[in-house]
Amino acid sequence: MRIPAILQGEARTRFLQGIAFGAVAVMAIGFTWGGWVTGGTARTMSTIAESSGRMSVLVPMCVAQFTAADGAVAKFKAAGSYSRDNVIGEFVKTVASTSMDYSFARACAVGVEAELSKTATKS
Repeated sequence: MRIPAILQGEARTRFLQGIAFGAVAVMAIGFTWGGWVTGGTARTMSTIAESSGRMSVLVPMCVAQFTAADGAVAKFKAAGSYSRDNVIGEFVKTVASTSMDYSFARACAVGVEAELSKTATKS
């Protein structure tokens, strides 16, 4: 069997160098302009999307539970801005089987502030 001329001698070296250069170029372009990501970055992006999606559903429920609790709004207004998430955690322990953590309490506090500002402007 005869080997093609492209795979013999100097031509073979240039051919293999071209393949290697092309592979590196495709990867560089793919990761910079093509939107390719590594597996770790994809998992991180998935976790962030899941968390924000869950928060968009749970925060309004948390705000409703908090504003329905007796004395919660008064204590929230009296608390400093740095401790409002603690007040939220005091009155609302779980929302739809999701326990209250810092980020959820912080998001709920922001939602309560927005709700209180809406009702203040209506009055």
